Amino acid sequence: MTNGSDTIKLTDNSGTVSTDTFLDCGRVYQIVSGSNGTPYTGVNANGYSEASGSYGLFLPDVGVMLFNPLALSASINLEPNRSNDSDGLNIQSMFNAIDSGNAFQLNSEETVTSDFVYIRNRNAEFNYSENPSFISGSTGDVLYTQFINSPQSYITTVGMYNDNNELVAVAKLSKPLTKDFTKEALIRVKLDF
Repeated sequence: MTNGSDTIKLTDNSGTVSTDTFLDCGRVYQIVSGSNGTPYTGVNANGYSEASGSYGLFLPDVGVMLFNPLALSASINLEPNRSNDSDGLNIQSMFNAIDSGNAFQLNSEETVTSDFVYIRNRNAEFNYSENPSFISGSTGDVLYTQFINSPQSYITTVGMYNDNNELVAVAKLSKPLTKDFTKEALIRVKLDF
């Protein structure tokens, strides 16, 4: 961040804290003078600059940086208007300070947990359909005689239910899977959360 000839490099203190701090919106880190998650010397273990305090807060789970205007104005001579900012000069001054800097870099990391569930359809299961085109609505009989002894269905969707028999997830197959009495099917469902 640059304002005229004054320059400051800021980072969060995520590389030095041993325990993450949480608010209602998720993790919170202090914005300090430093680079790539490591504060420069002169910054204590709490993440505060000895001269001007924290430069603000970084909330990575919601993608927000809250800056401390007093700390910024002490470091790079960026004087915020502490009265009503109806003219928008605070926003413009902040934008200009970031824009005139050499680099603005953000690193991102996301942990994705995966679990695999295997569904086995035995040869005697799921060979008939309850689709109205397959059975008679009034009698429940199979409409086409060739499907009585040799039914054939197509699996397109897998529903996953909890212990209360409530649908909690739906998996779609990339193409319909033919199922009859001569075939078993083993379907692998990948859950990412």
